[in-house]
Amino acid sequence: MSELDRSDNDACAQSQPTLIIYCRPWCGDCMRAKRWLESENIPYVEVDVDEDEDARLRAEGHNFGRLHTPTFEFGEEVCVDFHPEIVKRMVGK
Repeated sequence: MSELDRSDNDACAQSQPTLIIYCRPWCGDCMRAKRWLESENIPYVEVDVDEDEDARLRAEGHNFGRLHTPTFEFGEEVCVDFHPEIVKRMVGK
């Protein structure tokens, strides 16, 4: 089971969506985004697109076939790149 499948199963068990962040371990913007999420107490599931091909394809699909990290997904809403104000709005903060 991929990380994405596990997060989908976890999201089904909850009444609200889970924030998913598609990342790469070496991505500076991803590291900055994760530090910000933690400082804002916003829970998230990190998915490494270098390790999970299905997640990579999903993230590419959110950006017209081009991979860009970080990419955030919350239910039906998507934010490509790190835009704190958009992520806050997505999760209702």
